[in-house]
Amino acid sequence: MDTTLATPEWQAYTQQFWGVDPVRLDYTPRGENGPALRSVFYADRRGRLLLPPYQPHLPLQFTPTPTEAGYRVERQWIETARLLVDEMLVRGIRGGLTFPPSLTDPRPWKWGFFRVTPNFTNLIDFPFTWDHADRVVRQQANKALRAGFVCRRTDNLNDALSCLEGSQGRKGFAYGMTLAGLELAWRLVGREVVRVYVCHSPSGDPATARIVLHRPGGRALDWMAGTKDEHLKSGATQLLLSHALSDLHQAGATGYNSCGADVEAVAQTKLLWGGTLATQYNIQAYDWRSHKWLLGGWLRFMKHRAAVRRRRRAAPATPAEAPAAGSPPGE
Repeated sequence: MDTTLATPEWQAYTQQFWGVDPVRLDYTPRGENGPALRSVFYADRRGRLLLPPYQPHLPLQFTPTPTEAGYRVERQWIETARLLVDEMLVRGIRGGLTFPPSLTDPRPWKWGFFRVTPNFTNLIDFPFTWDHADRVVRQQANKALRAGFVCRRTDNLNDALSCLEGSQGRKGFAYGMTLAGLELAWRLVGREVVRVYVCHSPSGDPATARIVLHRPGGRALDWMAGTKDEHLKSGATQLLLSHALSDLHQAGATGYNSCGADVEAVAQTKLLWGGTLATQYNIQAYDWRSHKWLLGGWLRFMKHRAAVRRRRRAAPATPAEAPAAGSPPGE
């Protein structure tokens, strides 16, 4: 698997920092020459499988036998995936488990009576060029460049953390990351893999930061990012991402996964980069956490519907347009 998330180093880091045990689940139902499914999960103290906090997804790779017949590949996938589904049913899962965009057929989990929910992300293929992106992105990046902002990979983790704290405070969430946690990642996984980018203002103030997981030959993963409030409109965020994309391409990455495009405001920003929208499926069991999320979703739906109804009632009525002369009704 050509992702940092599948390496022993990343597993060791996740085990130490988050206190969960890596579990390798591989299946070859027809022997070594048949289809193969390889995956890395994590387990809590009760043995339940889980997705560690702020890990983009669980690495999973399916390799069919050489064939050009699509129905054979589909049959092999269903046969092999069922073994993983059964293991998940026996072990139990905690919370939702998200799989990579490469998993396009989640039906074995539906047939196993798990709840399957589509999540979304944006994928950018390399080489990235500005003609793929909206001109607004380029204008913002040029704005920061003209103002004297400078982007680089950094050894100053405190600069990066100060930028992450800006977004966390503004948006009301927490990565749960600390200076010790980033230092541990560098020690166990490596600085060439956990790449820390920071854009500094002309005065030297860290304005925005982005931490990316990179493995040559694979798609880089956007792990954490943040921007200070006072630099939100400076163009520093766009300048830094363009710098990171160029650096990752030169380092041997095949593309970039923005790791999430489900929040509307975030999705509107990410689509400007011209990537491809991809689906990644989240698997949930029917435990109290799943019911809590479902209840939260229902409450948000009811609140949103009430707001839309209020806007409709407050909007001035517009008279229906009369059909143009000679036009038949309904056209």
